[in-house]
Amino acid sequence: MIFNLKGELLFKNEDMKTKISACLVVALILLSGISQAQQRNRAERKQKARVQLTDVQKKELRAAKVEFAKATIDVKNELNELKAYQRTLMSSENLNEKKIFENIDKMTVLKKQLMEERVNMRLATSGLLGEDQRMHRHMRSDRSKMRTSQMNHRKCPMQKRDCDKGRKQRVVNALGLSETQQKQMKTLRSEHKKASQNLREEMQELRLKQKHLLNDDQPNKKVIFSNIDRISSIQNQLAKERVANQKEIRKILDEDQLILFLSRPHKMKTPDKERNHRMI
Repeated sequence: MIFNLKGELLFKNEDMKTKISACLVVALILLSGISQAQQRNRAERKQKARVQLTDVQKKELRAAKVEFAKATIDVKNELNELKAYQRTLMSSENLNEKKIFENIDKMTVLKKQLMEERVNMRLATSGLLGEDQRMHRHMRSDRSKMRTSQMNHRKCPMQKRDCDKGRKQRVVNALGLSETQQKQMKTLRSEHKKASQNLREEMQELRLKQKHLLNDDQPNKKVIFSNIDRISSIQNQLAKERVANQKEIRKILDEDQLILFLSRPHKMKTPDKERNHRMI
């Protein structure tokens, strides 16, 4: 039972339980209403974010996707085979630089072909859309990149420097590097990063340029393809520089460490490894 300061009886236990139960029910109803409102708002935002297409546009867009798939399926399959062969070459005890570079050149040609086919499809489908639809398409692309960035951040919520430090430490632990070897690896990373700095900066500029070129009201296909040529060239150079870096890493490792390094190449990637991103 509950009493006030004067000692007067306010509520009996039964009354108190009833009032608490009623409050809980009201709170649950309010929470349920808020949750449903939030779900409706999210659904409305998604609906607004979608590009509203006519039946004719849907049919033509689907046809363009089918044509793109036909034009690239063999290229993608061949590229996957070359990537697998590249892993085999890179995990060999003795690097055959000539074969590796030849394979890189072949992959570069195919990657360039894929980029060009994506541009062809992008330009072909862009003409099917109205101004508002193109604007929504660009916004959706930006949101997709933002979500990818957020997902990467969730994988490593720390600052990039801390993430790199963690990856380096995992390599150290996996290989059992001595202090001297760690210093040698650090120097090697620094030299490799410095040697490729200009190329990586130019690549960032080219990616930004490519985005603007594709989003122009009247995209210039010749300029876009010229930009792709330079992107492919830089990708090729960076890939070959990574091979040279791998050769230097091998010189630092002893026989047992080299075996571990070669047996798990996908786990031993250096933090500054340049990735090949899609350009569109």
